[in-house]
This record gives sequence, C-alpha cells and structure tokens, in this order.
Amino acid sequence: MKTNSKTSLFLMELIIVILFFSIASVVCVQLFVNAYSTNESTKRTTQGTVIVQGLAEQFLGCDGDLSAVSALYDAAYTDTDTAKGTLTIGYDADWTEVSADTAPVYTAGITITDENGAALPEDAFNTGGTMMVARIDVSDASSGELIASQEVKHYVPYRLEETR
Repeated sequence: MKTNSKTSLFLMELIIVILFFSIASVVCVQLFVNAYSTNESTKRTTQGTVIVQGLAEQFLGCDGDLSAVSALYDAAYTDTDTAKGTLTIGYDADWTEVSADTAPVYTAGITITDENGAALPEDAFNTGGTMMVARIDVSDASSGELIASQEVKHYVPYRLEETR
C-alpha cells in the first residue's frame, strides 16, 4: 500500500511539472512572436525614414526642382506631375523601386506647396522670393498607413537679374 501512494504522489508531481513547463513555453513563444513583429515594424520604419531623408536631401540638392529630383530616378519608377507639384515612387516588399505599372507595396511621395499650403506654379523654382514647402511621406500602399514623414522648406532667393 505504501508503494501505491508513492507512485501516485510521483505522478502528481510529474503532472504539475509538465503543466508548469507548458505554461512557461507558451509565454516564451508569445515573447518570440512579439519580438519578431516589433523587429519587422522597426525595420519598416527605419527603411521608410532612410527613404524620406534621401528624398529630402535630393529635393534640397536640386534647389526644389521636382523635375531634377525625378531625373535622378529611372523614368519607369516615378510618377511626376510638375503641374500639381507631386512626385511618387513605388517600392516592393524588399524596398526596391518598382515600375509604375506594377502594384507597389510602399509608396514615397513629395508634395510641394507654398507656406500657406497652396499649390505652386510650375516655374516656382525659378521665381525668386518663393518659399517652397515639400512634404515627403512614405506609406504602406495597401492600408495607406503613414510610415515616415518629413517637411522640408526651401527658399528660392531673388536672382540679380530679377532685382533690376
């Protein structure tokens, strides 16, 4: 009879230990899943920020000329409308530029306005005394979720010929 009680006590302890390890493994799996999802989100935000910074530098380096920024890319990858002051570039899941006829996973865009938010004329980058405001956004194409954004201001100074 004593042997039977020791066996049942041992089985009870074994069941409790297995239950404890099961609960601990569920918690660990959830931690790994959350860490993976946070990592993917961070990668996406980082890549979006790098693209926004690059477009901002290109915009400033081209003195606010949207056509010049567009010329830095293969024409198949961009959708530029200088009349509206917009430039759009599509990217796939690996953040590689894709042509306009394929469905992009991410989109990067520049929208140029004046300080009051009104559209600028096409020759605004040649007109002195103009403050150009470029809003640069990177977003998820399917959900429209904004990943990264930056506003850049560029002042087009008067030229000597304009002041005479």
